[in-house]
Amino acid sequence: MSSLDQRHPHILMQGQGIHLSGNPIQTENFSVQKTLRDGGKIRFKIRYSAELKGFCMLEVFLIRAQNGTQVASSMTIPNSGTTANVQEQEREFSLWEPGDYYFFFKMSSNNGTFYIEEYQLYWSAS
Repeated sequence: MSSLDQRHPHILMQGQGIHLSGNPIQTENFSVQKTLRDGGKIRFKIRYSAELKGFCMLEVFLIRAQNGTQVASSMTIPNSGTTANVQEQEREFSLWEPGDYYFFFKMSSNNGTFYIEEYQLYWSAS
């Protein structure tokens, strides 16, 4: 692998266009081969907006498809206004085992709508 390859992130999964209003949404399964065992970091990035009537959290869980167990990492995004303009959040995820996974998006209460414009799980050398 050249040093140029090491500077660019390796996309493990990406998606877009999810409207979430009360009912949770599960993505399609995707396969992950690069993990923390390969060194580097695994990060999850999400860009979203919201129209809310009160406090509500957007919860994102990474689930192992083989047995339906949640990976130790998740992301909780609190929102307490009526509207959240486009925002972007990013956090590290602990992903040690290769295999099939899926994301589970959930709202803490049925107080409006989240629009997930784009999300991405990626591995980078540092």
